[in-house]
Amino acid sequence: MRALVLFVLSSLVITCIFLAFWQIDRGKQKDELYNSFKKSMASNPKLILVLPDSYQNFQKIQINGIYLSDTQFLLDNKVYNRKAGYDVLTPMIVNDRAILVNRGWVDNNNRLALPKIDISEPNASVVGYVYNYEKGYVLDSDEINNEWPVLIQQVDIKKMTKSLGREIMPYILVMSTKQRHSFEIRELYKKNDKLKHYMYSGQWFIFSIIGIYLIYILTRRQEYE
Repeated sequence: MRALVLFVLSSLVITCIFLAFWQIDRGKQKDELYNSFKKSMASNPKLILVLPDSYQNFQKIQINGIYLSDTQFLLDNKVYNRKAGYDVLTPMIVNDRAILVNRGWVDNNNRLALPKIDISEPNASVVGYVYNYEKGYVLDSDEINNEWPVLIQQVDIKKMTKSLGREIMPYILVMSTKQRHSFEIRELYKKNDKLKHYMYSGQWFIFSIIGIYLIYILTRRQEYE
């Protein structure tokens, strides 16, 4: 029985140490992302005439194109100032290539009717940063239809391409500042979350120390029996 307890404690200690170092790595990743985002926000945008096939996150660019205002997407469950709402994703044509532009956040205080996101003048110049959305886990997958604007739970470029009827770039341009046709601009990284992960790491190290101490006590008792 004591051998089993020692085995379980040893396994828990190893797991806690692994989780502690994993949280340290997560903190470093968050720090790098935050610094990269802030550095990009302070840089001048680069005018892009032809959209490339791929982009790294946070590249700050400027594009000139035509909005497809009749075929827009509303990304649900986005919080701004503690209120739930939508991110407005509008396709834009830039030299015959389509890209989604995140025009900002709108309130969803009336769930019975979608917000007004019309565009009076489709020709526009947009400044923002590139972002590659990761597909998250959702309880129900989106069934995208042709009733515009389309309400979606996550960014799925393949499904959105099929719904739009033309290929969309795998990345999205997020408006970085208030400009024409924009709504409320949500900062992707308001603060550096690295300290949160370092605190979690410290907690796991404490748990591992407690486990090591319990193993020591049990081992000492075994020696005196």
